[in-house]
Amino acid sequence: MAAAPPLVPQRSFYKRPLPPSCTAFASPEGKQLFAKALAAGTMESYFILAPQMVTQNEPAFCALGTLVQILNSLGVDPQRRWKSGWRWYDQDMLDCCRPLSDVAQVGLTLSEFACLSRCNSLDAVVHSPLLDAAGGAAEREAGLARFRDDLRETSRGKGVMALSYSRATLGQTGDGHFSPIGGYCEEDDMVLILDVARFKYPSYWVPTRLAYDSMLPLDKATGQPRGYVVLDVAGADSGSPGAPLSQTTVTLNKSTWASLNGSLSGLLLRSAKDSPTATDLVNTLLSHLALSLPTSPIAGRSTASASLPSLLDTLSTTRLAAATPFTSSSDPSAVLLNLTFLLALVSPRSPLAALVPPSAAADLAALAEDALERVPGLRDEVDGAARQLGALGECCRSEEDNGAACGCAGPGQGRGTEGGAAA
Repeated sequence: MAAAPPLVPQRSFYKRPLPPSCTAFASPEGKQLFAKALAAGTMESYFILAPQMVTQNEPAFCALGTLVQILNSLGVDPQRRWKSGWRWYDQDMLDCCRPLSDVAQVGLTLSEFACLSRCNSLDAVVHSPLLDAAGGAAEREAGLARFRDDLRETSRGKGVMALSYSRATLGQTGDGHFSPIGGYCEEDDMVLILDVARFKYPSYWVPTRLAYDSMLPLDKATGQPRGYVVLDVAGADSGSPGAPLSQTTVTLNKSTWASLNGSLSGLLLRSAKDSPTATDLVNTLLSHLALSLPTSPIAGRSTASASLPSLLDTLSTTRLAAATPFTSSSDPSAVLLNLTFLLALVSPRSPLAALVPPSAAADLAALAEDALERVPGLRDEVDGAARQLGALGECCRSEEDNGAACGCAGPGQGRGTEGGAAA
């Protein structure tokens, strides 16, 4: 009988000492910086972020940990249940733009982080210092000045800042990482980073110029720039606790949406030559969705209650649904879900709406508005799907502007991961 192979020793880590470039938040020096910033009024972001501090759930979930902390800090209602009857953001909810299984392997890029933010009702303004640095010393200094301006604004309570940076530049182990900015001591020109890898490093202050320089190395996984994102609640408010729960979610990621968007654009442009009726166009689009994708582009949330079947039942009684052969389908609910997705495709906020053939545009708009008015909750579902599609499209445009193909990047540590030998 062969002997069992020897067990391979596994390395284990519990925290790391901060390098000299970082000043621990809880140290005497860190407390002095806090006191100065507090007196200057530049610690406002700390007081909304600190009560929501989280530790990232996975070694590559630093972006998700950062975003969930910011969403809860800004009081955004997820319109979904976390557990039991409670509505609250958790890292496992942030699956728009990339599947969580992919994120767990390679993390997120800066543009994907912005995509997730927009999917969840935030305005996200992305800044890439690398583009400033590429222009020369003067542009780099101008970029640093803009970074300081944004630090002043957010630390005084106007939005929140998330930083995508290289740990190596700070003298830390590892590479790409995301964390929120908790404050700014202008007198000493120091930035407070609330590190979401709390198992590895505590929160710390770093010089502003060093924080800026830490965004300059390219993301090794994608070849794309790092940077920072200024985030705030989109629209007038962050949602109402009495609003209905969201029942559906788009199942596409940025690359599958880019492909589908292209094929739908071509289909709409070609169909204009035939002057289709609204009914013809609806059925052409539904057929295309069914044939071009392995699964529906929209699905009920795993936490959806009986409200989704009720919504689809009411949708089935509308004139829009009557224009489709959903009753003869082997899965009528799937057709009605695709019809909900189609409403998002032709909504006023969708670029595809401009490609609807003139022969069908007015009647299709009337059918859509009739359904939205008659079906309780449908408008919220359509608006949510349109918002997710817009975020996916913006992610692709951002990556293409930076010279990258719109697709899923390969494995690597550049995106933000605390695993591997360099932990």
